[in-house]
Amino acid sequence: MYALGKIFAIALVSILLIGFGAALAMWSETLKLNAYVNTGEVKVEWSDWSCSDIGADPQAPGFNNTEGKDVAKCIVTVEKNDAESNPIKLNVTIIKAYPGYAVNITLVVDNIGTIPVKLLSSSWSNLSTADEEALNITLYKPADTQMHEGENTTYILEIIVTQEANETSTYSFDLELTFAQWNEVNGP
Repeated sequence: MYALGKIFAIALVSILLIGFGAALAMWSETLKLNAYVNTGEVKVEWSDWSCSDIGADPQAPGFNNTEGKDVAKCIVTVEKNDAESNPIKLNVTIIKAYPGYAVNITLVVDNIGTIPVKLLSSSWSNLSTADEEALNITLYKPADTQMHEGENTTYILEIIVTQEANETSTYSFDLELTFAQWNEVNGP
């Protein structure tokens, strides 16, 4: 029995050595990967703007300026630039306005970032109830607000002075357009 145990032990050690030897003799190769992720940038600017009042005062429906009077003025200027001197806030000033005066401000937004963007939201602020009654304000947006890098879209801001406006009053409001990467915005 001792001899049988010895043979079994030698056989077991031989099998282990053969298996270990085969494992050491196996060829292998390791693959590695270095990954770099460079993110894009959402960046827009006002690139162009103009006011429809370039002569005789434009009028709202139901009013007329058959005499071609040029009384009110619409002035659009840059109020704030970002760190790269891109216009990001405009100021619209209307002076000597009166009921029936209606002006359209054409606003062009450029995508100066590196990924497509869409209009996420538009909102008014600093518009009191008196301002809402004195001014009829409408923002006309394009059907599809998506812009790829280097593209632009045009928005029209219509401001009509209503009969509820008071003489020698100042009315003000802020319009904010927020753009986001295209895949975060639902709809066109």
